[in-house]
Amino acid sequence: MTQHFGIMTDSGADFSLEYKKKHDLILIPTRIMIDDVEFIDRENITREEIIEKMINDKAKTSTSVAPPVEFHRIIDESLKKYDKVLYISISSKMSATYQNAVLTAKKIDPERFFAVDTQSVSWGMSLLIDHAILRRDQGITIEKVIEELNAMLKSLKLYFIVDTLEYLRRGGRIGAAKSMIGKLIGAKPILTIEEGEVKPADTVKSLDAGTKYFENKLLEFSKDYTNYVFAAIYGIENKEFKKFAEDLVNRFKPLKFFYEPIGANIISHAGPYVFGIGIMEIPDDALISYK
Repeated sequence: MTQHFGIMTDSGADFSLEYKKKHDLILIPTRIMIDDVEFIDRENITREEIIEKMINDKAKTSTSVAPPVEFHRIIDESLKKYDKVLYISISSKMSATYQNAVLTAKKIDPERFFAVDTQSVSWGMSLLIDHAILRRDQGITIEKVIEELNAMLKSLKLYFIVDTLEYLRRGGRIGAAKSMIGKLIGAKPILTIEEGEVKPADTVKSLDAGTKYFENKLLEFSKDYTNYVFAAIYGIENKEFKKFAEDLVNRFKPLKFFYEPIGANIISHAGPYVFGIGIMEIPDDALISYK
């Protein structure tokens, strides 16, 4: 029998509307500002529209958390629908969404609301969400799922290459990577997420060099872990990057592979020319979900 608990996330995670509908994924949507106009992520703005405005109109983009009334409505409705709700959140160091959701749930029904701060973003979050969905649908208890997510956080890695740090600087999400500003003449930054913040990992001269860096990171990971899932992610699709990702999958044979676009929220901060990878180990007792 399937466990009756809902899975909630926010705009820090990346997934399609089809995926959201199929798995009844609950979303706390970010507000996205394009110049002086406010939109609601995935409701009245798409990633493609944001990319077009950023490239062609040189539009300034920023994001903000949903208003308190929206948190209350979404959490209240979710707790009425499900016995329990598991919230898998963007890093609490990148957004106030985690704190707002937890504080709101305390006012409604804290005993049935569980939260995991992923200390990550984008497909760092989505790999965890997908695992939680698989395990829930297998009938695993919410407590066991949380235990697995917390264990997997220790192995979770996310790396991405961007054209410029300007978008991150504007949005205040640059973290320790601000030390790279002014040192990138002729180079592109490779960034990672550590301790919930954006941090510098390296610099490269081109996307080709960046993909080689990603390949080396996957090689290092595969030496430490046997069973893992892998995501290759992009802002604007690139045929060479897709081929690179497919070649890695054929070589390393992860348990599960995702080749997916990065969502509107992250594009707004990282810019449209962003590529990355996410890697995460799967615990031995959860391997049945991937067979």
